[in-house]
Amino acid sequence: MNIHIIRTDGREEHVEAPFSRIDKLIGAKVTSTVNLRDGRVMLVDDLGYETEVVEHGQGHFELKPVRARKPFNAKATSLYHAICRPGTTHEIVGDVAIVVDAEVGA
Repeated sequence: MNIHIIRTDGREEHVEAPFSRIDKLIGAKVTSTVNLRDGRVMLVDDLGYETEVVEHGQGHFELKPVRARKPFNAKATSLYHAICRPGTTHEIVGDVAIVVDAEVGA
């Protein structure tokens, strides 16, 4: 699988590796995906932020980011903001991997 890595220092790499290696390539124990809405998904470190649980009542809970555990990733944040509602302020931290969605699990 062709994996596009965006490092926090702005460097970009293209790596040919199995999907199962992405967590190691970006230094993440747990990953989450961001659908970039163009056929690609961005995998981010799900533990990149310390979080707190906010209870909104009626069984609705929110995991609220409190403090970044990893450096800010400007390029990844720009990609993220491009697909978000205007005014979104959340930032991506840590290295990320971008893959073609159709290749995942293929």
